Amino acid sequence: MLENLSSDTNLRSGKLFSTHHLAAFDQFEGWRQHVADIIELVPNREQADGFSAQSTRWAIGDLIFTHAVFSQAPERSWRHRPQSCLDHWCLVLARTGRETDAHVSENTGLTRKLPSQSPPSSVLSFRSLALPFEGGGQDEEVVTLLLPRTALPQLDGKLGSALNPDIPPAMQGLLAGYLTTLARTLPQLPPGQANALAEPTAALIAACVAPTLERIEVAALPLSSTIIERATRVVRQNMASPDFGPDQLCRLLAMSRSKLYRHFEKFGGVAAFIQRERLREALAQLEDRGAIHSIHQIAANVGFHDHSTFSRAFRREFGFSPSVARERALAGSAG
Repeated sequence: MLENLSSDTNLRSGKLFSTHHLAAFDQFEGWRQHVADIIELVPNREQADGFSAQSTRWAIGDLIFTHAVFSQAPERSWRHRPQSCLDHWCLVLARTGRETDAHVSENTGLTRKLPSQSPPSSVLSFRSLALPFEGGGQDEEVVTLLLPRTALPQLDGKLGSALNPDIPPAMQGLLAGYLTTLARTLPQLPPGQANALAEPTAALIAACVAPTLERIEVAALPLSSTIIERATRVVRQNMASPDFGPDQLCRLLAMSRSKLYRHFEKFGGVAAFIQRERLREALAQLEDRGAIHSIHQIAANVGFHDHSTFSRAFRREFGFSPSVARERALAGSAG
């Protein structure tokens, strides 16, 4: 149940809820009760086969972050509970194995598909819990950030009565990337340290939902960090292609090259950042004591098809050759 979220200090280190301990027939009801203070959840068929769900919840200052994972969860429908006890904005990233068709009631806020560089099975939503909302789907993973309206006072005048506030596609990608980063980072943080993320998180959301020059300047640090995080993931997904470069990265991030360069100027530019990520991955593979690939294969794995070019770039970056890196790994393994 969510009625004590704001006062539960256990949330500072993450609080886990799971239906795994319940009998299969009772699992859906257990989950329905868990979210009952915010939404009314309705199954689209009998739940005798079970409803395997697990959710971890953290407090980030006054913000509430949850990461829920469902295993073979059946299709279901939901709607905001009238007069919810939480007067919050709700930012949701939902992923599913198939497209989710959601019906949004009047005055819901925003429901948008992510841009083309994101998985087509992902949907980003931003809305107020105080407004009607109906949806349905078969989500396998849901990341949710609840923000008290007092955390985003700058949005009340802009969005308080807006029917469908428009978030630019590039901003949607930033928000989705930031939520994904939080889901990976929060379990690693010491208790209480997440509180420091509250103010920059609220600033980032305000800048993305209702962008102004002032809000973007306030959110500059989390915006830049999110872009770098997203760029790192995209580079690592594509580094095996020798043709992957700044132009492709700009296209996948839906950003102009000049705008992207500003975020990577401290790295020596976008091209230098991409090459550094390639070389770092090569070093990791060379130092892997269980690796079976040759140096030539590792070079190809990270996008270098010319061995001499790879060796020169590797030596410039680390001060020693790929063969020395491999020898050190083997010597350590023997010892």
